[in-house]
Amino acid sequence: MSKPISYLAVLATLIICLNIFTTDTSSRSVNFQYNVKLKESNDKVEVWIPIPQTNEVQTVSNVHLTNKQEMQCEELEEKKHNNKYYYCSADMLKEETILNLSVDVIRYEHSTVNYENVNPDNYDKGTNNSTVFEGKVFEKIINEANLSRNNIDKIYEYVLSGMHYGKPTEDTNDKNYKYFNGKNPKTDQEWLPDTITYGRKGVSKKDLVKVYNQARRNKTNFTYGNGNSQYACDIGVGNCTDYHSYFMSLCRTLDIPARFHMGFSIPNIKDESQGKVGGYHCWADYYIDGKGWTPVDISEADKDPSLADYFNGNVNQHRIEFVVGRDIELKNRNNPENFFVYPIVNGTEYSKSFYYKNL
Repeated sequence: MSKPISYLAVLATLIICLNIFTTDTSSRSVNFQYNVKLKESNDKVEVWIPIPQTNEVQTVSNVHLTNKQEMQCEELEEKKHNNKYYYCSADMLKEETILNLSVDVIRYEHSTVNYENVNPDNYDKGTNNSTVFEGKVFEKIINEANLSRNNIDKIYEYVLSGMHYGKPTEDTNDKNYKYFNGKNPKTDQEWLPDTITYGRKGVSKKDLVKVYNQARRNKTNFTYGNGNSQYACDIGVGNCTDYHSYFMSLCRTLDIPARFHMGFSIPNIKDESQGKVGGYHCWADYYIDGKGWTPVDISEADKDPSLADYFNGNVNQHRIEFVVGRDIELKNRNNPENFFVYPIVNGTEYSKSFYYKNL
């Protein structure tokens, strides 16, 4: 009997490991630098900075916030999603101040995961988010497209086929202008061709800009990059926030728990061991009882169609997660934050920058 018992023990250990890393155990170790440069100010200055945490798919260590000036900083935790953050404040800043958050992270490639202390009920049908909607519009889409909670692959494919990666701006000084008037280097196709219409409203490329400029004038969130699922549905052009909000709305309307993850993509460039990180990235996952949380990265799949199958159920190790969830409630903020990955600053002008170094 000793051999069967030993075999079963080994098999059980493998199953536990595979529950976290079902396809590949490759990892990435980096030091990440999160910098916030604050101008001097005679007013009270407040700063909020998210802190990445260790979980089943990443290990965070050597977390250190450098603050050489007179700012008082404390580490806090919001209760809705259990995200951690620094809250720093000063009655005034006599000179330019730099806050530097340094963290070491080991990030793992993964597929379906059982996370501890995550209640799927907090992310299912009826979840209240200010820009991730449910209701008649999404019920109509589900009926028209014959979507089902029993076929999440089809939901993924529906969002992937209906959305277009791009920023609807004609401002050539905008760093993302290339996503309006350029070509995808992976496909050699235009990001936003002017020969098609976009979204369920069938808007033209020219009208995309009108919608974008109108939202800026009126200061509404019905626009690119705000993760407004109604915008994503109607207009069909956006970035990672829009793709995954759309996916979450469809999932939650079908009573499939779905979450939002936000952090940074880490460049994976041959012969480059360090460099600058351009900006945030986000993705989602959904929960199936008895299986766990399965990730999707639909915007990356759209940017590189050769990886569309991979990103339907997997995410790579070239990323760091900082925050989970939406409508983040922070100390001394009057309203919840739609999402929280960049620093929030009151009382002065500031700039931000992010860097990585392979370990």
